[in-house]
Amino acid sequence: MGATFNWKEKDTLPTTEALEELLQKLNKVIACEYTLEAQQAGIRPTTGDRRPLVGAHPNHNQLVLLNGLGTRGTMMSPYLAKVLFEHLELGNPLDEEISISRFPKKF
Repeated sequence: MGATFNWKEKDTLPTTEALEELLQKLNKVIACEYTLEAQQAGIRPTTGDRRPLVGAHPNHNQLVLLNGLGTRGTMMSPYLAKVLFEHLELGNPLDEEISISRFPKKF
């Protein structure tokens, strides 16, 4: 049904507090009976600067990324896919703001 935005917890254990928060929010938007079948928890993946990762891996150029879009970034995915295609097929340079090469020490 959704997710919490708890930045303090660094594990994947579901909590009663998170479930209560989500159920409270759900009950504000629906007025029908429902059945809770399961509760799961996870860690939100993100990049260090919260920007997309686009381009070929510097050490394994057969691996190409279009990732790190996040919830807001998904609106940019058609544009970023076009940019990546034009980079790979036409040799157009990638903007440093999205290029995977902005993290050279990670590889």
